[in-house]
Amino acid sequence: MTRFSHLKSQIIAISLVALTTVLISTQVHAQQTTSSIRIEITDETGNRVGGVPVTVTHVPTGRVISVTANDSGIATLRGLAVGGPYEVSIPPGADYAADRVTDIILKLDETEVVPLAARSATLEEIVVTAEMVADSLVVGVGRDFDRAEIDATPSVARDFTSVIAREPEILVDNSVARGPAVSMAGANFRFNSVTIDGVPQNDNFGLNKNASATSRTPISIDAIEAINVNIAPYDVTYGGFIGGNINIVTKSGTNDFEGSAFYYTTDESLSGDESDGRKIDIADFDEETYGFTFGGPILKDRLFFFANYEKFETNVPANAQPIEAIAGVTQADIDAVRTILNNEYGFDPGPFATTDLDEDEKRLLKVDWLINDDHRAVATYQFAKTDVLFDDFPTSAALNSNRYNINQEMTAYSVQLFSFWTDQFST
Repeated sequence: MTRFSHLKSQIIAISLVALTTVLISTQVHAQQTTSSIRIEITDETGNRVGGVPVTVTHVPTGRVISVTANDSGIATLRGLAVGGPYEVSIPPGADYAADRVTDIILKLDETEVVPLAARSATLEEIVVTAEMVADSLVVGVGRDFDRAEIDATPSVARDFTSVIAREPEILVDNSVARGPAVSMAGANFRFNSVTIDGVPQNDNFGLNKNASATSRTPISIDAIEAINVNIAPYDVTYGGFIGGNINIVTKSGTNDFEGSAFYYTTDESLSGDESDGRKIDIADFDEETYGFTFGGPILKDRLFFFANYEKFETNVPANAQPIEAIAGVTQADIDAVRTILNNEYGFDPGPFATTDLDEDEKRLLKVDWLINDDHRAVATYQFAKTDVLFDDFPTSAALNSNRYNINQEMTAYSVQLFSFWTDQFST
């Protein structure tokens, strides 16, 4: 069997991004990992009101951020954690009051626009859900997938490509060898880019058609908080791709302990053995996928963690079909070829039928530290290791020496600091 050398990569990223009119970054092509809120304050007559204090609360962690609207009646907060829910309100004691807007869910790398109608502070407060009043600002052609949409998408392979395949501009082709191949806006799969928590995790060797650093996805689908697909963004913070960018942000811990455990298994007895009246010979195999997620507070309201582990194992036949199903070739032909190569050239090409143990392992550990209401630090450790057997000619009588056993290992570390210095400047 031909064996590729062990491919091992290590990525360390420390990024500082100024989110005003200038981008400062120590990491080339670092994609956005946060969301923004733009609050537009008007009075009873519909005119903008400046100088009004506003508080934005992240309900899962209890973080409260205060900001004052500018002279145009606009308050903007960037670098916020993806998801939510968030609440927007005017604090007690201000000259104005407003309906408290709740259930605001922020999408990855989008700005949620929240209108806030101010009135005399003597009137009673009313709670309003954000679904009827919020709008979003986007930076090009693409699509966001939040956790609810990810959960609602069937994925047999537990791969994020199953989610993004819902976008019309994206083709996920599972029929090709070493697939799935991901084409965005008609571009070759090698022109795409995948970023996870801001760190590029691409296939620099051109062996993986899913554009990821490993043959199977390097991140468990249970660890993903949101996916943002960018096909033609005009924002200068994007770069390093021609086809499209798949930007992924992982989950974070909250003030509540939450977790999940999963186990999937299948074997030849659970697979169909007949198609359109034609008998299909399926060799014995076993396949298992198992893992867990767990997150919660280390220090309530201040320090949180999230952990994920996933393991995939399969004892699968390398040949996709039996020799009897390949026209013009018999077992006797295979034996004759092997005899000639052994006797005349001293080379054993291996048998036609063989079994290989494929494995895939993923780990993720993420820590969120709310230093105070103005500063938040996020550190992430990610590990992925894959051992996969490939047969590029599944419909031919390929012998074992024509197959590839590819080993890949990836380790990524990232540290990010998000800060609000003034009402007009954040990093």
